[in-house]
Amino acid sequence: MNLSRDLDRWLPPGARELLRRIGSCAGDLGVQTYLVGGPVRDLILGRQSFDLDVVVQGDAPAVAHAATLPDEPPPVVHPFFGTATLYQGAFRADLATARAEIYERPGALPIVRWGSIEQDLARRDFTVNAMALTLGGPRHGDLLDLHGGRSDLEHGLLRVLHDASFVDDATRILRGVRYEQRFGFAFEKLTLEALQRDLRYLDCLSPDRVRHEFERTFAEDEPEQALRRLNTLNVFSAIHPGLVFGPEKAWILEGFRRRALPPSQLYTVYWCLLAWGLSSMEVETFATRLCLPRRIQDAIADAVALQELAPYLDDPGLTPGQVFEVLHGRSVAALIVAERLFVRPFARSSLSLYLHRLRHVRLSLTGRDLQALGIPEGVLLGRILSCLRTARLNGEVSSREEEAALALRLLNDA
Repeated sequence: MNLSRDLDRWLPPGARELLRRIGSCAGDLGVQTYLVGGPVRDLILGRQSFDLDVVVQGDAPAVAHAATLPDEPPPVVHPFFGTATLYQGAFRADLATARAEIYERPGALPIVRWGSIEQDLARRDFTVNAMALTLGGPRHGDLLDLHGGRSDLEHGLLRVLHDASFVDDATRILRGVRYEQRFGFAFEKLTLEALQRDLRYLDCLSPDRVRHEFERTFAEDEPEQALRRLNTLNVFSAIHPGLVFGPEKAWILEGFRRRALPPSQLYTVYWCLLAWGLSSMEVETFATRLCLPRRIQDAIADAVALQELAPYLDDPGLTPGQVFEVLHGRSVAALIVAERLFVRPFARSSLSLYLHRLRHVRLSLTGRDLQALGIPEGVLLGRILSCLRTARLNGEVSSREEEAALALRLLNDA
């Protein structure tokens, strides 16, 4: 099957020209190049994709240099890995030398050697990602489909290439769930059986690899679908006992996703929501298992602390100042999550008051202003500033003049 016309219609002009140039230059060097993996899958599905992944059955860096025009930036080359990246305007193409892989043990990074396009495709995760299109020459656009990927695409199936696929690399479990939810696919029967059989091999993965897969899941258009599916398949419990992501969390995450939160804060919110319900000890082991960055660990720890503070906050008699003292300095991401998950009405009300109003309250007077009033720098100054803040939060003072008068009274009483 030849898909050259589909390829030309699918690609923007700049990307189309870049691929043709790569194929032509490779031909001049006597080697063959292929568009591989995700771009071929997306082309057949009719989905827009800006990834241009090219496999060279030969020296990829040499092809990259040959395909670079004089007025273009030089390719970024990694000779040890046999890879190179070409840039043309807004487009980039990642070139890699065809390779074969051997896994010495479950979860280990593979041992790589140069190989053929057939070997390169055979090392991939699912049949739908194991197709290639020939670039350049009279066979430009020919589909190379050795594992039935096109048929699986037509039937909406995710199928591994061999029975030990998840044993070799258990990140394929997490990746497969993302594909399943992103494309509306289903795991093929034997693949699903292998996935559930091989969940224990998730323990063989390094913390960084597991965390990166979670981060990629968070970046999906609808991450809550993939996270809920991971929960249904018992993937979460295989990664860490006690980790649960049910319908309520999925619904809440969807709401967070629709809010205009900065991406970095949104991901921290996702981590706090995911970890909600774990105990302090479980959070420590969870953070270690995934080697979470310190800022994420701190946010999750605050989420756990807020769960423990809920009974105290569920007191209608608390003043705004008392609420502020309890919640001041807590992670905003943890507060956002707790606001949605608190079931005690007054606790939720207190937290919302802090999150949306109290944490934004500022004094009119500064420390220097107080020194100008005759209050010496030191412990007393800090104590008076704290009292002024509490009075402002409780509505006892509302202007600069009232703050100054209270500060002088506190000084006289000291």
